[in-house]
Amino acid sequence: MNDVTSNWIQLEGDFYDKVELYSGVFSNLDDSSRLVSGGNAGLVLVADKLRVTVLTASGEQLSTWKWNNPPQICMGWSTDEEPVFVLEDGTVLIYTLFGTFKTSFSMGQEAKDMKIIAARIFSSSSGTTGVAVLTSTYRFYMVSSLQDHRVRKLYDVVEMKHFTAWCPLTHDRQNRLLLGRGSELLLLSHNDMTVLDIQIGGGLGVESNITKVCLSPSQSNVAVVTESGLLWIGSFTRKLSHYQLDSEVMHLAWCGEDVVFVSLTSGLANLVHISGVVEVMYGVSPIGITQECDGIRLISPGFHDLIHKVSEPVEEIYKIGSMSPGSILLMASQAYNEKSHKADDYIRMIEARLDQAVSQCILAAGALFQPSHQKQLMRAAKFGNSFLQGFASDAFYQQCQTLKILNAVRHYKIGMPLTSDQLAALSKPVLIDRLISRRLFPLAIAICDYLKIPPVDGKSRVLGHWACYKVETSTADEDETARQVSSRLGLNAEISYSDVASKAAQVGKKRLAVKLLEHEVRADKQVPLLLKLGQGAKALGKAIDSGDTDLIYHVILNLQEEHSTADFHMIMRGVKLGASLYTKYCSQHNTAGLQSWLQQEDDWQALAAHSLKESYSSGRIETRLSHLVTTQEYYRKSKNDFNLSVVDETTKLLNHQTKLEEKFGRVYLNLSLHDTVTQLLEEGEYKLADKLRSEFKISDRKYLWLKVRAFGKSKQWSELANLAKSKKSLIGFGPFVDVCIEAGCKDEANRYLVLLNNEDKLRYLMKLEIYSEAAELAYNLKDVEALTSIEVRSVNNFSMLEKVAGLKQKLQSSR
Repeated sequence: MNDVTSNWIQLEGDFYDKVELYSGVFSNLDDSSRLVSGGNAGLVLVADKLRVTVLTASGEQLSTWKWNNPPQICMGWSTDEEPVFVLEDGTVLIYTLFGTFKTSFSMGQEAKDMKIIAARIFSSSSGTTGVAVLTSTYRFYMVSSLQDHRVRKLYDVVEMKHFTAWCPLTHDRQNRLLLGRGSELLLLSHNDMTVLDIQIGGGLGVESNITKVCLSPSQSNVAVVTESGLLWIGSFTRKLSHYQLDSEVMHLAWCGEDVVFVSLTSGLANLVHISGVVEVMYGVSPIGITQECDGIRLISPGFHDLIHKVSEPVEEIYKIGSMSPGSILLMASQAYNEKSHKADDYIRMIEARLDQAVSQCILAAGALFQPSHQKQLMRAAKFGNSFLQGFASDAFYQQCQTLKILNAVRHYKIGMPLTSDQLAALSKPVLIDRLISRRLFPLAIAICDYLKIPPVDGKSRVLGHWACYKVETSTADEDETARQVSSRLGLNAEISYSDVASKAAQVGKKRLAVKLLEHEVRADKQVPLLLKLGQGAKALGKAIDSGDTDLIYHVILNLQEEHSTADFHMIMRGVKLGASLYTKYCSQHNTAGLQSWLQQEDDWQALAAHSLKESYSSGRIETRLSHLVTTQEYYRKSKNDFNLSVVDETTKLLNHQTKLEEKFGRVYLNLSLHDTVTQLLEEGEYKLADKLRSEFKISDRKYLWLKVRAFGKSKQWSELANLAKSKKSLIGFGPFVDVCIEAGCKDEANRYLVLLNNEDKLRYLMKLEIYSEAAELAYNLKDVEALTSIEVRSVNNFSMLEKVAGLKQKLQSSR
């Protein structure tokens, strides 16, 4: 156990441990270099006037690039692990992890004109990264998110004396700053300034200017250093303690919520508890310090250390003379492994508290860094759990899972010395994102598989990022690269080949992008990128294969816009369905384009149909006739004799109707041939009707029908009678009776009954409601069904009913 407690430091009632994360690191840094480490075991950013280098926490170089910009006022990390730099003119530059410029924005015109003298990059409670700057005119400006570049000016501070003592309240949604002005602490927002009612001076009555301000991880406590070397610790409302330092302060940070770490120019460091207890540390000269949620990380030449509060379970198990259940269970496990009988005695000692002992060992294992210590504790927990029935099985499994992940990422080749608390704050999905951004794809996939994360959020997503990286950096032949990517990704609907192809297109590998798109299963993503890559014909084919009409039209219109008319027609000519859809589209929205397309295709039939349609949409007769002449020409070229003759007759009819309108001043246009003849007959223009009948070769039977209907409708009874007398009717005389009935002239209808045969006469007698004569005729024809029908229709006519009944009886008796 001495191994665990060898570096423990006791402050008040708590213990703090200094853990060596990595050794032999950061030894070759230039004295002029600036160093910033990201939170949650993040990367280390090293910069000088000429070069920027990104290192892991274990000192492994990830990337380096030449710095071609003005010197940085401030640099730091975004929550997405992207290097962020603030320049003197207020420009904020954001790079990728490997040195590719991503974006930039300005902190405002005043920052650009007046320059800035200090800046802070911070992570907000909402998970975004913000930037705050102080201009040479002592005005503060803040951007709360790198994604939303809205610059907000904070309240003007009067009598600004010391501008270096300030820091953002990152857990505050109001975008506030904690500011040291002289010996006062202020809270500054965009529209207000509040002076805190606390005295910074150690109770000595001597005022001293504030030079450094630091907030605890929860931002409930604050540490302040003054010019006189006083370290003041308190909250926003009261003082907790103070301590007089003997040399100038280099670094100031909170180690947890109860202890402040102070690094001095003398080479010493102090751990100051909020109760006032101080521990002096020798040989600690960090060149970089990072405040974490549960401690601080110190980077010094040759070492990377973590100082953190010893968790309660670890303290209970390992402190000297401990008789806690977890400590005794650990001894029992060790005795059992040594095959000692003492194991039984130890178990009996904690039999009633065995569940507590198992929980302590599980929790303590997660708080230690050495795998050997973790194994001892987890074996002890497993040993104790064997005496219980299913207790803590889930907690045991989850802790094993967490430890396996932590130990994997803590390896010096990976360089992410996360603690359990930091992993909980970071979350496992974000950890996987960080591994992806560092291009540690195999480890990211292994963790996804180990955690059984659904492929769409796990393995498939990682493979998608790997594929983008592969096509971006590969120097092999593009065919070989496409083969490697497709063989690794397979036909996986959860992986977007279009995203990978888009990355290939961005780096100028268009042929590779086209090959990759062959594997994309979603046409809505595949087709637009093919268009962007200039593969119009292939895009049209894929759109047609998808069966999505909207997508097909999108491709067609895009091709029409991007290509010359000749090239566009050549592309469309090769795709039959596409040509049909384009024809349909043009017929509805672009008639001029349709005519051009059909002429290119020598489609005389379609051109004739289009021209015929255009003729009927025209309001002027001259235009209509012109279109009809064109239609005839197209039908002549297509050798469609039937349609040619129909259009020819239509043209003749239009000419006749035009003359009739001019002559009589009545509407004839747009009437059919039959309607035109009928209207002439109704108006008594028999010669003109006969002329049309002769010219258009209307048959005798059809012409007789037209006459009968026209004379009946216009009540030309004498003409109708003459027509019946003229010769034998080709349509019979029933229609003569029908038109009279339709006109409401039953008397006229009676004139034609004698011309009908008995069966037709019976039917029309019933239609004219001449039931008495109809009954007689039905009796003569021995039609019982007709008599029954008459009987039904004469239900209120008793005499008629008696007559019909008598006739039916006679028929029955005659049988």
